[in-house]
Amino acid sequence: MPQNNADLPAPQGKEGRYLRFKNHLTTVGWGNSMQEMITNHHTAYRANRIFVMYNYTWDKHAEGDYSQFGENKIPARVPISALVAGPLAGGEYPVGDWRPPAVTTEFFELVCPYPTIVHVGDTKAAFSEATAATIFDAFVAKLNMIDDNCVELQENSGEVLDFWIFGSGARMADAWPQLLNSPVLTGWEWSPLVTSIVTEHRALIHPTIKLHEARQRAELKGLLALHLRRGDFKNHCENLANWRSEYNAFNVRPDFPDQVQAPPGGGGGTHTDETLGWYVDHCFPDIPRIVKRVKELRAEVKGQGRSLDRIYILTNGDREWIKKLKEELRDAGEWKSIATSRDLETDWEQEFVKQAADMLIATRAEVFVGNGWSSLSSNVNLLRMAQKHDPETSHFW
Repeated sequence: MPQNNADLPAPQGKEGRYLRFKNHLTTVGWGNSMQEMITNHHTAYRANRIFVMYNYTWDKHAEGDYSQFGENKIPARVPISALVAGPLAGGEYPVGDWRPPAVTTEFFELVCPYPTIVHVGDTKAAFSEATAATIFDAFVAKLNMIDDNCVELQENSGEVLDFWIFGSGARMADAWPQLLNSPVLTGWEWSPLVTSIVTEHRALIHPTIKLHEARQRAELKGLLALHLRRGDFKNHCENLANWRSEYNAFNVRPDFPDQVQAPPGGGGGTHTDETLGWYVDHCFPDIPRIVKRVKELRAEVKGQGRSLDRIYILTNGDREWIKKLKEELRDAGEWKSIATSRDLETDWEQEFVKQAADMLIATRAEVFVGNGWSSLSSNVNLLRMAQKHDPETSHFW
């Protein structure tokens, strides 16, 4: 990458001011990692420091290229350039922004052999219950007090925005304005590898998907995207009921039509039958509930003078369950196409970025129904708002 050049004049090269997040998350799904990458990069941008990008890492201790997830062999790390393009992967910022692009970890270690180390937990100690915007401000102030061009957030010292903040749409709410204006999002692009999955399946998903459209942003008229987490997610949903959990980070806006409205009772590690039922219905809906919701939304959109005629389902459900769902949806109404994540035929490189392709499709859909507690749905909604979709078109189960 041309920016990885120590001889470049200031504000780049050996005179650049850099910020490395050695404390970044590992052993989490892409949705959680993506949320953190976006907010980490935004922190660096606000502090007028060059972001040191990093790969999506599952196992930082892996000796080789692969690790294990249950019985499956998976990549220990996925190059960030395989997932995204644009500023997050070292691309240029949008036109008119003078900031230098992100650099690699290897280049940072070359020009910054002895960086100033910042312990994240020490900085956050006074902000344990603060909102995201307050924490952004605190870290930017801290970083602006450091003269050293080279700063590294200490490994295993905590995260700038942690699990508790991303798990609370209320605490994230005041950060929406600055994030939507951040070039990390205004310049957002998916990688060519991710977009290739979508373009290769355009006949299956939506006929207006263009083969050589790099940014892939145009709304796919008539497409209803449904996010349906299955597998062991039901256990997670039951745990959410025990704590009366809020919707995830970017699934909460006052202009979203669906809000958390759990019945009273439970919390503190326990639940009532009524509360558990509500959480399971909205977090792990069964086929009758899914079909009912789809019929409601289709009728609502028709009443607005528009029509939904195609469905794309983001899911890790087993094939027999998906087959049954498709049958029930077709019995309930006529659709030009119903496609799912399981229908995407990928090569060995594409296989490990399929979830990002799901996110791209859902971001472009005319209407999206997400899982309120999912980081994947949360990121889709963040991108939908950044790309000027009507908030009224983002729904939950």
